Amino acid sequence: MSARQEAEPDTLEEENPLKEHLALQWSRQAGASFPKVWVGHLEGDERGVFAKVPIAAGEEVLRVPRACLVTLDVARASDIGRLIDAHAPGTSEECYLAAFLLQEKEREDSAWKPYLDVLPRSFPHLPLFFDAQELSLLQGSSALREVARWKEMLLARYATLAQRVPGFARFTPDAYLWAQHVLISRTFGLTFAGKLTRCFVPVADMLNHRASPRLAWGNADDAEAFVLVAQEPVAAGEELHISYGIKPSYRFLLSYGFVPEDNPDDTLVLYLGVPEDAVEAEAKRELLALAAPTSRRRFEVPLHYGHTSTVAMFSFLRVACANARELARLAEEAREEQGLGEVPPLSSETEERVFRYLHEACDARLAGFETTLEEDERLLQGADLSRNARNCLLLRRGEKRLLHAYAGLARAFLPALSLTPPGAAVGG
Repeated sequence: MSARQEAEPDTLEEENPLKEHLALQWSRQAGASFPKVWVGHLEGDERGVFAKVPIAAGEEVLRVPRACLVTLDVARASDIGRLIDAHAPGTSEECYLAAFLLQEKEREDSAWKPYLDVLPRSFPHLPLFFDAQELSLLQGSSALREVARWKEMLLARYATLAQRVPGFARFTPDAYLWAQHVLISRTFGLTFAGKLTRCFVPVADMLNHRASPRLAWGNADDAEAFVLVAQEPVAAGEELHISYGIKPSYRFLLSYGFVPEDNPDDTLVLYLGVPEDAVEAEAKRELLALAAPTSRRRFEVPLHYGHTSTVAMFSFLRVACANARELARLAEEAREEQGLGEVPPLSSETEERVFRYLHEACDARLAGFETTLEEDERLLQGADLSRNARNCLLLRRGEKRLLHAYAGLARAFLPALSLTPPGAAVGG
């Protein structure tokens, strides 16, 4: 994230507003140790963690004992956790943690109050909370569908808890969405007793993202603490970062409210089905487990032809575009193997139909945007863009680059395939 670091104060306490100071003091009193860092404010409403002194490679930067962590065990042992156990068994880990946040947030005497008081009160940079005008910036993007899908899933979880768990309906749907997004944006995955669990880690959850950070985090050797260790030297005053993981750009935006400038791990989401006029369309839908003529399957693919998800997409397209003889053979193989596996190129004619279908799908997606890739590139040069507008532009630009790349791949293959003798096999 671009940021403006304020001048380093003489003490941690002078830099932070009262609530932040109390949260850090609470963490230290509970056994957390972070003498080499301080928390500062960035542009807007963001915070960051900075080095107070030079830090050498291999040095421990932060240690947060298990007593400071909000884990699934902590949530399940609470009043609301026991109610969920009793009335909604099988509830996901995320629901327990979100419910625990809501319960403790309403308790003035909560032991976790100093930590809860510094959690974000709202998420104006997450698309789930965009107004209609801001959502219009994502017109044409598959992210709009992802936002709707995500919101539907979270509200379904809320409805189940409100119906089954006594007293849960006192929390509003909006409050539940808030708690889920605190969880999504601020938890770490740690292993305790051989089991991976998500947990809240005070202080560490103020660290911002960098694709190649100088810090690594994990369990202490005795598994009783979260530790953060420098992998490279860090200069005094430098902001410290961790990696939020390898993710496509829409996941960064939906979860954290930002989009990396250039994301090598970006993906393209396409919804593909069997064309209405395809040969043996009904039989193809049955083989592909598509319920209706309008059914589509979601594919999320990187710009890597050999990636597992890309192979799956091309296998699907080859079935959708197969001729009657090829389809009969594929159906027989699926019966023998008890399922349809990877489908290699079937013939030059079918492969031509595959790439033509892919080209048309990419063109249709590009036509759904109100601006071209070139126009987005120019808009990104503007200095007066809001944070949300810039993030939406970066997301759209990334999608369009991938759409153009896959359309270009199709254009490159089609001339050669059209010259291949009918019935000729095509190499994988």
